[in-house]
Amino acid sequence: MLALVGLLALAGCSSSDSGSEMPSSNGAAAPFAPGEADRDLSAGGAKGDAGNGYTAVPPEGVTATGGPVETRSIIYRGDITVRVEKVGETAERLKALVETSGGFLGADKRTADSGEAQAWLTVRVPAKQFSSVLEQIAKLGTEVGRNTNTEDVTEAVVDLDTRIAAQKASVDSVRRMFAQAKQLSEVVLLEKELSSRQAELASLEAKKRNLDNLVTLSTINVVLIGPHAPAPEPPKKKAPGFLGGLEAGWDAFLTTVQVVLAVLGFLLPFLVALSIPAGLLIWWSRRRRPTPPPTA
Repeated sequence: MLALVGLLALAGCSSSDSGSEMPSSNGAAAPFAPGEADRDLSAGGAKGDAGNGYTAVPPEGVTATGGPVETRSIIYRGDITVRVEKVGETAERLKALVETSGGFLGADKRTADSGEAQAWLTVRVPAKQFSSVLEQIAKLGTEVGRNTNTEDVTEAVVDLDTRIAAQKASVDSVRRMFAQAKQLSEVVLLEKELSSRQAELASLEAKKRNLDNLVTLSTINVVLIGPHAPAPEPPKKKAPGFLGGLEAGWDAFLTTVQVVLAVLGFLLPFLVALSIPAGLLIWWSRRRRPTPPPTA
């Protein structure tokens, strides 16, 4: 039994150690194309010597230093507001545009189609089509405002891949020990440990799928407003430092006061209704109190 616990601890340590290291394939030098490294240089100079008229060019996907080209994982997000003549018709055109680009409509909220109509749509498009689709949306009417931002999640993706690989190896290790277990106590312990590690693996894989989805499909929030609808106000930026903290504290104070007043407003009718019978009860109890005899 003690040996089994030691093996489990060893398996956990090895998985955590492997999770802190990068895969060896990321740091290995990629060789040049066959034949290029051994090409005969008639002048006898070193490989890559420009004086011999020959420069070693690495194959596609390899950097000049010999390491593989790292593919960055970028999440693109955008917000755009466009003023249009007919909100309903433009929303349908936007939907067709997004579907043509290989994306889909994620959310669609609209008001009555009039001069002050508005529509709020969230679209998901392939990352490679992000800029193109954004420009096409701007051409559906008159652009009022735009905001785009990117987030580099390459390190998070690499970290998740490494942790998933280590966790899979850990699960396989426990499975092998589970298959060889003979005593009931060992089976119970290994079954619990296997369930825990499988749950952790499923959680890591779910995070990886969500991250891959955000990288593969960019998000664009689109606001379509009618010809007479007021333009939405841009979000207010918080002041940095002390002023920002003071503003946040003041906003919290006002929110607290509003909550307290709302609670008092809710309780006031009940307090008034209860005060009437309470007052009558106090008056009646005083009336029944015996009157002390007069003093001589």
